[in-house]
Amino acid sequence: MPFATAGPRRNKLLTPARIMVIYITVGSLWILFSDAALHALVADPVLESRLQTAKGWFYVLVTGVLVYLLARAMRGSYQAENRERLRAEADLTEALKRAEEANQAKSQFLATMSHEFRTPLNAILGFSDIIQAEIFGPLGAKSYKEYAGDINRSGSLMLALVNDILDISEIEAGKRQITKETLNLADVLETCIKDFRHAASAAGVTIVLDRDSLAPSVIGDRVCVIQIVSNLLGNAIKYNKPGGHIDVSAPMLPNGSVQITVRDTGIGIPADKLPTIAEPFAQVIADPHITSNGKGLGLAIVNSLATAHSGRLAIDSVLGEGTTVSVTFPPPDGPAKN
Repeated sequence: MPFATAGPRRNKLLTPARIMVIYITVGSLWILFSDAALHALVADPVLESRLQTAKGWFYVLVTGVLVYLLARAMRGSYQAENRERLRAEADLTEALKRAEEANQAKSQFLATMSHEFRTPLNAILGFSDIIQAEIFGPLGAKSYKEYAGDINRSGSLMLALVNDILDISEIEAGKRQITKETLNLADVLETCIKDFRHAASAAGVTIVLDRDSLAPSVIGDRVCVIQIVSNLLGNAIKYNKPGGHIDVSAPMLPNGSVQITVRDTGIGIPADKLPTIAEPFAQVIADPHITSNGKGLGLAIVNSLATAHSGRLAIDSVLGEGTTVSVTFPPPDGPAKN
């Protein structure tokens, strides 16, 4: 939310100084001209005295009414000014709160990323030092091949981290190009599920695709749709439990939209984390030593890509029972937004 920069608007016509000037001017004119006009028009002294009394009461009445109306107008003006001030203070407080939350999320992200980068870097440097020093004999020994594989895996992990950071930076900067086309939804989902079969099997998790209610196609960028589904499946596996399952569905809604849903039986998300879990750098658990596989960018990437397709991300979760994440793509006439 932007900071409130415009100050409250004052009613310049009803300032106390102007009211005083108007009151003095009108009262002076009344005193100067009314007595002279009354004396010139009325010859009877008794009648003139009575009219003078009536004129005085009339002046008091008019003055009282005028002061009352001006006081009400001024009170309304001050109340409007006070409402503007309170609204500006509320906007400022909300903006400061959001800035503090963003700063805290980035601090958590930096703590997590330092741990994420340090682990593979230590492996790369350690194993490469062993190979370079030929501790186990000349190059070609069996142990060196195993260490080379460890170096490769650590390098791949670091590359994935860098790619995620670059992806979110590119999307947030509006540099990601969106090319819409008609995609065969079954082929896209089956390809993504096939890529995660091994990881799911290793985690003791079963992935099931609901083919009965599957929409025939979806309008979107192929790479983006695959990236969205892959991030959702990766999270569902990562935060699931052994023996759990993942249900994938993509029905067509009555309005023509397509909703890709990934439902898991994992650890769930705390209720207080749901409003911010899709923001960059946000994580379910902030401890980098516990969330060694999470960077806090997956759902942020999904949310940004969904928004780029004029779609929306919805998350429903119960702590300890599981999470349901849905990405809704608009009907074919919905324009993509880059």
